[in-house]
Amino acid sequence: MSKHYDVKSEWEKTKKQLAKFGKEASKLAKKGEEELLKFTHQSKIHLDSTAVGLKKEKLYYQIGKEVVKLKDLTKPTAALKGLIEDYHKIDAEQKSIKSQLKKSAKKTAKKTAKRKSPAKKTTKTRKKTAKKSTGAKKS
Repeated sequence: MSKHYDVKSEWEKTKKQLAKFGKEASKLAKKGEEELLKFTHQSKIHLDSTAVGLKKEKLYYQIGKEVVKLKDLTKPTAALKGLIEDYHKIDAEQKSIKSQLKKSAKKTAKKTAKRKSPAKKTTKTRKKTAKKSTGAKKS
């Protein structure tokens, strides 16, 4: 004869396991979303830095063209002064973007270090370590 299979009791167990699985899956999805947001923020900062670097290179080129046009190097033209002012603004902007990038990297490094921190030693492991170290000193 075959055994009777109690579907109702099995369904209750399965239902609880599915609910637990759903909660764990939502936690993982939230963590993944947070990581994705951090990554996109850092990527945006990198793109901004690259764009500012390209603007800076273009200004170098334009300043060079203006210097070549000058007959008297001691008297810069108004256009050259404007280009130099633009250069200083862009340089300051690039420095601020780099500092944002460093701050962002430090935050990420701190959070990663917290996740990878070693487990705290218990009193048993401390005693074992102490016995091993004192035993090694005596020999």
